[in-house]
Amino acid sequence: MDRIVWWNGKLIKEGEARVSIYDSAMMWGDTAFEMMRTFNKQTFRLEEHIDRLMATLKVLEIDIPYRWKDLRREHENLILHNEKHWSKDDEIRTLINVTRGYLPIYESMGDRKPNVIIACFPLRMVTKGMSRFYRTGVNAVVPNQRAIPQDLLDPRLKTRSRQHLMMANLEVKRQDSDAWALLLDDKGYISEGTGANFFIVSNNRFELYTPKGTNCLRGVSRKYVMDIARRLKMEVIEKDLTLYDVYTAREAFFTCTPFSIMPCTKINGKPVDEGLVGRRTKYLMDKWSQEVNCDFAKQMEVWDAAHA
Repeated sequence: MDRIVWWNGKLIKEGEARVSIYDSAMMWGDTAFEMMRTFNKQTFRLEEHIDRLMATLKVLEIDIPYRWKDLRREHENLILHNEKHWSKDDEIRTLINVTRGYLPIYESMGDRKPNVIIACFPLRMVTKGMSRFYRTGVNAVVPNQRAIPQDLLDPRLKTRSRQHLMMANLEVKRQDSDAWALLLDDKGYISEGTGANFFIVSNNRFELYTPKGTNCLRGVSRKYVMDIARRLKMEVIEKDLTLYDVYTAREAFFTCTPFSIMPCTKINGKPVDEGLVGRRTKYLMDKWSQEVNCDFAKQMEVWDAAHA
């Protein structure tokens, strides 16, 4: 693979990027990370992602030798360094991983300094076959696996400590290979998906509800949708939501970086309202597309058609 990654201030081939088996990331899973995407090859909300990364690093007590502006500059430069790998209609998926470095007991084996790694690749690599769900909506299945409460593992920190999310995905995929997991918290309230936030639209269509930002990641896409909805004069309400609230909602959808807004038309196989993508959901999708000058749903349809 000839794509280039940024590794501790150096540009190296992607295939040469390595993390030691003695790194804390391997031993404790305490890697801090952010994943972004572009629209028209312009990184979406990069500043907010870096803000969250720096906050995560502060709480994890990982001290890196790079400033906010350094990460922003090198992130954007890396996309340009890999320009020859992008097709004309590509969007770019980027990620920043920060590991703590060698654990103290292994310090004789290598450098204990943190690793800061920036990588990028075509977004279509991770969205293949997914465009159909913009038309049909996904089925959200609630697994037995619960979200970890914030007093045990704060979900506001974007880290790789995500075994519980993997177990939720494995359980849900056994029931429905196309389903998305929707976790409850320890009190039985809706928390989040495994990498996505969740919203419902009330019966009057002008109230948008989402779980409180306590036992879920406060997603960048989540915030963006809330901002759009408020500009459209919708009331946005963060509250504890039960499965009853979801079963009786008019509409539901997920938000996440790669898919922006993903309609949800079933919960545990039960149709949300009439089981169709809702009018407000479509409206929010259209508004997002207008603001970034990119019809993300249509774009993924084009990519999937090219793969067919």
